Amino acid sequence: MMISEKEIHYYDYITGLHNRQYLYDKYSKNISEYVVVFLDIDDFQYINDIYGYCFGDKFLKEFSNRLSNLISESGKVFIYNANQFLILLPKLNIRIFNDEIELLFEKLNGITIVEEKEITCFVSMGIYITKNDDVLDDALRKAEVAMYEVKRNNKGQYRYFDEKIEKAIFRKVAIINGLRKSIINNELYLVYQPILSLKENKIFEVEALLRWENRELGEVFPMEFIPVAEEIGFIHEIGYWIIREVCNQIKKWEIQNINLKVAINISPNQFDDKNFLNNLKGIVIDEGVDFNKIKFEITETQILKSEKKYIKKIKELKKLGTSISLDDFGVGYSSLKNIAFIPISELKIDKSFIDYISISKKIEKLIYSIIYVAHEVGYKVTAEGVERKEQLDKLLELGCDKIQGYYIGKPMKENDIVEFLNEITVYDNLKKEGSSHVLLG
Repeated sequence: MMISEKEIHYYDYITGLHNRQYLYDKYSKNISEYVVVFLDIDDFQYINDIYGYCFGDKFLKEFSNRLSNLISESGKVFIYNANQFLILLPKLNIRIFNDEIELLFEKLNGITIVEEKEITCFVSMGIYITKNDDVLDDALRKAEVAMYEVKRNNKGQYRYFDEKIEKAIFRKVAIINGLRKSIINNELYLVYQPILSLKENKIFEVEALLRWENRELGEVFPMEFIPVAEEIGFIHEIGYWIIREVCNQIKKWEIQNINLKVAINISPNQFDDKNFLNNLKGIVIDEGVDFNKIKFEITETQILKSEKKYIKKIKELKKLGTSISLDDFGVGYSSLKNIAFIPISELKIDKSFIDYISISKKIEKLIYSIIYVAHEVGYKVTAEGVERKEQLDKLLELGCDKIQGYYIGKPMKENDIVEFLNEITVYDNLKKEGSSHVLLG
């Protein structure tokens, strides 16, 4: 097919397909006649990285030919952006259309041969069924949104756009915008959960837990906003804010003759910050707090991400006088190697084990084994998520050092934790069902 100079700007020079400009110029007014499919070749960059860009261009040419042949006369195929394609298919009976999409998806996934090299190819697709009042730009956006939802959750699949995706995106945007202003607007705050030392029957420690109450969104749960903060890189600012707030709180408690160590969770992204240790030292020294009043909790998963680098940082943290707890032990990549080589001070057994300690003998024996091995190498053990008396009794029997959970006390604001700690009650009262008071250390 000969392309005139007048039309050449409508074509992609690699694939020969009509481009985005042609799509916008020719289909802006009648998009409601079609179903929009947004297609992305998964991990295409690896092909360029391994074989070079010239080979990548040939792969795109071969793939686009294959895609065009599959669509044939039933629809329209456009190159959208590099390794992304846009397909317009006429609206059919929904059952028939689902079968067509499934067949298209299956035939596109598999081996593509370029220059006698077999390249395994997988695609992610987002699909939007247009409505009568849809405009092109919005229809493309919705198909693309569905495709990226696939990318985030499980590549190599396809998904139809629905309103749940739209609402989730709007909420995420609101969270991103709100988070960036959360420190300036004084919306972040800390709560503290007591940790009971079983041997002394006293509370010497609390764990600082982050909370966020936004003016528009209300109370946003940490499991929702912390991953977003990590994704946009704002976790660094939040992390330093937490350290400073904890230091301020420790000083306030010291004035009230309350002597508590505070545990702080460290995000993997914080550990990746090359200035983390220097910034940490600067904050703690500026606030005039002893490093031994702070404990850092880290997870095995984040250490294994870059073991040598992280272990070096952990050693430097310990040199400052802080203690290190290996959090969520038992649910990640737990191994004896981690206990042996990571320079920690204690293990924290994950709640998922504690939930079954009084139900499953296997779980009970596993917990006993963890406690025994930890003690043999000089580590303390904390059990988190203790919610019932029988769990407490079993952990006492197994020789656990410390416990944390709702049976002892829920996370509380600073004034509430002081009131809680001032309610001195002997251990016999604690053992009564429903009591949650302990002797203050």
